Amino acid sequence: MIIDTLNTFHWKRELSGNVSSDVMVTSGDADPNLWLVVRVDKALTGAALINVYTSDTENIANPVLLHGITLPANAPAGYEYKVRLANGVKRYTRANVNNATAGTISVFLTSGITSK
Repeated sequence: MIIDTLNTFHWKRELSGNVSSDVMVTSGDADPNLWLVVRVDKALTGAALINVYTSDTENIANPVLLHGITLPANAPAGYEYKVRLANGVKRYTRANVNNATAGTISVFLTSGITSK
């Protein structure tokens, strides 16, 4: 799997509360093979909720929810959640991580992986 920094919302992000990623320029539904990957790099405390929003504006005004993913409570290091990126991606995208009080997480887009 290739991980491109331009397609990365969070990279080994230490969690101590709710966090938002920088806004990613996604240019719409250009690649139907993109996967959203959520990887726990260091065990989490709490049940993390990852919301991926998209919008036509850089400030994510009038956001559209693409994915709402709840990880298992206290997910261990090495846990991965993979899902094809939903249709309807607009120009800008952001990923928020909520409800985890400790741990480290990575959230990114990639292609060329297989689902288990």
